[in-house]
Amino acid sequence: MVSAPTRDIGSLAEGLGSYGYGQLYTDLLEIIPDLMWPLSVQTYSRMRHDPQLAAVLAAYTLPIRRATWAVDPAGCRDEVVQLVADDLGLPILGADTGPGPARRRGVRWAEHLRLALLSLTYGFVPFERRYEIDPAGRARLVSLGERMPHTVTAIDLNRDGTLKSITQDYAGGQPIPADRLLWYAHEREGAAWAGRSILRASYGAWLLKHEVWRVHATSIRRFGMGIPSVEAPPGATPAQVAEAQRLASAMRGGDTAGAGLPNGFRLAITGMTGSVPDAMEFIRYLDQQMSKSALVGLLDLGDTRNGSRALGDSLLEMFFLSLQAVADEIADAATLGAAVPSVDLNWGEDESAPRIVATDVGQRHEVNAEALNALLASGALTPDPELEAYVRAAWRLPQRAPATPPPAPAVQARRRGRTARARAREVRAAGSDGERRQLTLTEAASGVDPDAIQAAWETAVEELLAAWADIAAAWRTDLGGQIRVLIDVGPLTGLAEMPLDSAAAAALLTDAMVRLAEQGAVQMVAEAASQGVEVDQSPVNEAHLGEVARTLADLLAGWLSAAAGREALRQAGRGRSGEDVAAAVAAHLEGLSDAWLREQLGGALSVAQSDGRLAVLDAAPEATYHASEILDQNTCQACAEIDGTTFGSLAEAKAAYVSGGYIACAGRLRCRGIIVATWEGSDG
Repeated sequence: MVSAPTRDIGSLAEGLGSYGYGQLYTDLLEIIPDLMWPLSVQTYSRMRHDPQLAAVLAAYTLPIRRATWAVDPAGCRDEVVQLVADDLGLPILGADTGPGPARRRGVRWAEHLRLALLSLTYGFVPFERRYEIDPAGRARLVSLGERMPHTVTAIDLNRDGTLKSITQDYAGGQPIPADRLLWYAHEREGAAWAGRSILRASYGAWLLKHEVWRVHATSIRRFGMGIPSVEAPPGATPAQVAEAQRLASAMRGGDTAGAGLPNGFRLAITGMTGSVPDAMEFIRYLDQQMSKSALVGLLDLGDTRNGSRALGDSLLEMFFLSLQAVADEIADAATLGAAVPSVDLNWGEDESAPRIVATDVGQRHEVNAEALNALLASGALTPDPELEAYVRAAWRLPQRAPATPPPAPAVQARRRGRTARARAREVRAAGSDGERRQLTLTEAASGVDPDAIQAAWETAVEELLAAWADIAAAWRTDLGGQIRVLIDVGPLTGLAEMPLDSAAAAALLTDAMVRLAEQGAVQMVAEAASQGVEVDQSPVNEAHLGEVARTLADLLAGWLSAAAGREALRQAGRGRSGEDVAAAVAAHLEGLSDAWLREQLGGALSVAQSDGRLAVLDAAPEATYHASEILDQNTCQACAEIDGTTFGSLAEAKAAYVSGGYIACAGRLRCRGIIVATWEGSDG
């Protein structure tokens, strides 16, 4: 049996076991003394104030600072996660949806992150941890004190190249051991704990740029307005030549400037002749080189000779990837240097520690919005509570207020010049109750009772939702059992294909739709009778309603199964049991809003109510058919346009209101438009 190696033979250290000021520089392969630590700290401090490099650093740091940072439970115990989140002033991923109260003391993560990102500038930034013991005996992190790179005079290593301690002159030469430090080092290699600044590759361009700046400024001062010269006459004496020199040197520009010359003297202002190097073009080239070295070429797109939107998108995507990599580097260091030590001090090294994460670095919400709009328009994606919650969280929009009453109906602007529709709206009957617009003369003549129609629909919706609770509970139980098996036994891919029996749901929905369709038919018969037209109530189309119900039940079962699968996949982690994941998924499903379900069931019942009314119109004598949006409390532009329209036939009216509402309604399933009929002698 081969024995496992238990000690290193090689070393990370480059020569000696420690390095520091006067001992061993950070990187033995670095050939420029000003870029060797600790002199590099001064060099990078100067470079960070260059306008181009300041923009590069801001492009990296500001999106990372703006990102959503949180503590990811990662399967850890709640008590452990809460302590780490409280000590660092961070929300818990998936639990804290809003910002917490302001912190008066302790670690302020936003400030700490800003200082930690100085590691991009200097290559490294250490922080010293300080704790307090609370009354319960817990060690609570109260400070992450930055130890600025220019204060560090020595970085000592262990023989294996790992960090041992640092020394500061300000601390009286007392070493700070590594087990008290949170260390950020950008792109550390081997034992080079001073890291590598993101500005390193820009040093040559920066140095040349500042030299060219000085030369260019001098040339402008020296030659910007030409050189005055005074020519003495032929045979001039030395005294006359000296006088010419004095006159030329004394010349100054101004509103009253002028020169009076002795006879024979000639004045000239001579500019530069011949070609000279284009200093500004060279400076622009150096700026572009500095941007390219940090993958921030998009900063120079407006100054380049060629470019395109596609090129800009490609550069932006690459830059976002680099941002995420830097954020992950910071998050990993913070996890190992802050979260893990807190857990070790309080519960020991066997306790799992949560991770610090940055969840949305460089997200492009404008792209997400375009994609969502395209998916919704094509029907490939259906709006549901989970999608709405994601959009609100991604764009930091306020959460939907629970049980928000519907807004008061808006008075729709009507365009003039449509005589037929205008005539249908000219006269409004009195007695509006304030919940919807008044009846038109046509609607009043039809005998329609919008209050009765709406009340029947609302009652059916509430009764169906109440009965649906048993269906949903049975589905959740079924899904919980499947999730437990798939998490514990596998395969995990089965989470995407968890079947649900929708037969009971289809039967329940069919019964509700048939009952409301019959009520709609009774109401339509009454409207005809109010105009003196007797119509025998025709049976509703139960086969069609049953087909609609079965299809919707299958869709609702698939939606709930997909929602459960997505949440189970998110909750699943190493060491988590199927029971734990199933319980978390059940809690998630029970907490979902019923807004989307109400919309789906309400839309099905609108189909049923409309079917019952149309069944009567099919059996009744031919009439004049009108579009009515009297039941709509919030009318979209399309419904406002169709409202009051008189159709040429029942077939034309059915084509416009084929699914229980106006086919072009922006509210889709929420549309409550109906068809009303007037028979000869009753049209208003």
